[in-house]
Amino acid sequence: MRYIDSSAFVKCYSDEAAEKGVGKVREIIGEAQKGSNTLVSSVIMVGEVISALDKWVRKKLLTAERFDEALSEFSKDVKVLVEHNSLLLEDVTSVNITSIVDYIVKHHLPVNDAIHLYTALVNKDKIDAFMSSDKNLNTAAKAEGLTVLNPED
Repeated sequence: MRYIDSSAFVKCYSDEAAEKGVGKVREIIGEAQKGSNTLVSSVIMVGEVISALDKWVRKKLLTAERFDEALSEFSKDVKVLVEHNSLLLEDVTSVNITSIVDYIVKHHLPVNDAIHLYTALVNKDKIDAFMSSDKNLNTAAKAEGLTVLNPED
């Protein structure tokens, strides 16, 4: 099982020529779609990926037409992965929020990154790698004892 955060998952919907690590993410998500591996993430990943795609449109890195296609692909992929138990989306609870304070302060993380870190740590015994392309989050994950897989490496 691998933990996948938003910065990694969104690469699946990017252009390989424009974004490092696209092929690696597509390979890992493809493995999960085939049932060869299971992914876990926080439920906030869904909103974060959609927000990232929307940001790409505003920055003119993605056309409105491609945004619609990517959004449709992402929604379909998440639905299929969840239905086949190949993607486990962990809920955010009040316990999660109160537990992330230390990670925010200790590692200077934004709240969403702290949620991803906390969710991965809760599942630490089940995951073999924490996949993210966020350098600060990866540094924090390593400091907390997680094996980090940066698809950009």
